[in-house]
Amino acid sequence: MTRPMPTKERIIDIAGDIFGREGFKAATIRRIAEASGANIAAVNYHFRDKEGLYRAVLEDIFSKVFLKYPAVPLPGNDATPDERLYIFIHAMFLRFLGKEGWGGFSGRGKLIAREFLDPTPAFEDIVETYIRPQKNILAKILSDLSREKISPEKTFSCAVSIMGQCIYYAFAGPIVRRLSENFIPGEENIDYLSDHVFRFSLGGIQRIINDPGNNLSHEEKHL
Repeated sequence: MTRPMPTKERIIDIAGDIFGREGFKAATIRRIAEASGANIAAVNYHFRDKEGLYRAVLEDIFSKVFLKYPAVPLPGNDATPDERLYIFIHAMFLRFLGKEGWGGFSGRGKLIAREFLDPTPAFEDIVETYIRPQKNILAKILSDLSREKISPEKTFSCAVSIMGQCIYYAFAGPIVRRLSENFIPGEENIDYLSDHVFRFSLGGIQRIINDPGNNLSHEEKHL
């Protein structure tokens, strides 16, 4: 017999979908309470107010997915920089497109998309706790991959480009579907997407390494 989900967890689960589909301003505590089978008093007891609930939802969304899909090799795996880059990219796609992740453009996926486009104050903690460390992991991979032949400025640009490819496939899925008759960016294509972004990114990184002009900083190019 399946045990019922505790009230607090049930509220967070339902709120994530409602916040994603309706937005923070439009979603109401009453609507969330009714959908989760709880009362308003229970929501206020666990989270104090709507902002407290929203922060709890964001933390829940990110903590569970980052724990399930780490961007680094398992302990004891002496992976090469190339392998670490693939692991990082694959983990991003699992988080964004996997059914046990954010599920593409599901309710929670829409919530992440909303925050990426128009961050709320609550997202600041998420950036510092989860997103900035991911950027640092990727920057270290790229530094090792290039044997430190790429400037920090260019390394940052490469990191953003790699993450941007993954994010685009996740949130622009409806557009990609219309542009391609045979390709749908979803969970069933995660391995293909990971391999494509990995190989495409490796080619770009190698080009930057081999072209000294591409490694100049923005200021140096305009001297």
